[in-house]
Amino acid sequence: MANKKINNPSFRKQAPDIIDTAELTLQLQPYNKYQLDNGIDVYAIDGGAQEVLMIEFVFFAGNWYEEKNIVAATTNFLLKNGTKNKNAFAINEHFEFYGAYLNQGSFNETSTVTLHTLSKNLPELLPVMAELFTESIFPEEELEIYKKNNIQQLEIKLRKCDFVANRLIDECIYGIHHPYGKYTSTVDFNALQRDELVHFYNEF
Repeated sequence: MANKKINNPSFRKQAPDIIDTAELTLQLQPYNKYQLDNGIDVYAIDGGAQEVLMIEFVFFAGNWYEEKNIVAATTNFLLKNGTKNKNAFAINEHFEFYGAYLNQGSFNETSTVTLHTLSKNLPELLPVMAELFTESIFPEEELEIYKKNNIQQLEIKLRKCDFVANRLIDECIYGIHHPYGKYTSTVDFNALQRDELVHFYNEF
């Protein structure tokens, strides 16, 4: 049936029906809320009997809380690049061994670290997650690699009209000194210091 539609010359000329989004019904799965002994709130969704899970750790540590540009994002990114007991290679190798991976994101108000793994491997991974959150050391050499890579990426992005336009739109709406309106430059990356990351990490 699909092939017949594709081979029909009039198929692409017929627009799909337009549906008013107000008429759509979106049913979200119910969630359970727990509170750990240390006061941290946990929101859990039972997705069934699948053998995989996702855990997202959310911290109020976005760029709203930083005193210097891109400190929050850099701190979040380098969490997995060295602890008191493991270097970046050992940490990455540990997660890869169990077929797990981390996603990290830094936003205006929050920073997130998301773990994707098989349920059975969680006992082997949670201790390492705790180590990232409590014993990261932000090695100087990892910071230098991060700065070099991000400067190169930024120089490429600055050649793209949509990237530049989005930066200017935010600046026009909020102002360059507002957390929602500021943007990064190569000067910001070059000015990053390890002690700034350590201070931000200890605060949040």
